[in-house]
Amino acid sequence: MHAAAFASPYPRVPSKGDSVRFDGSIGGESFGWGFYNEYWLQTYLKFTIEAARNPSVYANSQSAVTAIGEHALTLPNGTRGMVEETKLFTYGGRSDMQVRVMVQDGSLRGSEVWTTAGELVDSAGKSYLKT
Repeated sequence: MHAAAFASPYPRVPSKGDSVRFDGSIGGESFGWGFYNEYWLQTYLKFTIEAARNPSVYANSQSAVTAIGEHALTLPNGTRGMVEETKLFTYGGRSDMQVRVMVQDGSLRGSEVWTTAGELVDSAGKSYLKT
């Protein structure tokens, strides 16, 4: 199967130059997450896709979980950012939208962070995820 066989979780996605805020509240979190570089975001996405296919991947790969976690960043809900780039990520017949954001608030102000569109809301606070 190819990526088109799966419905996107996003009815719309952010665009370069958009003002966004990190927000993990749709998943019950008080923060959104990201990574300093695209490699770790893609590693995380590949791992979650493999674990969804075969739950033993998660149980048998605690070292991978630890390594990914050591590179994850958390940003409090409401942290503002500006979209610098968006890229479709496809792996194993699944896809997600990668977003590179320039953080505008808090201790990570001025940092570029890679995340997914699901960790962001638009300037009006509306999620990019289907709800």
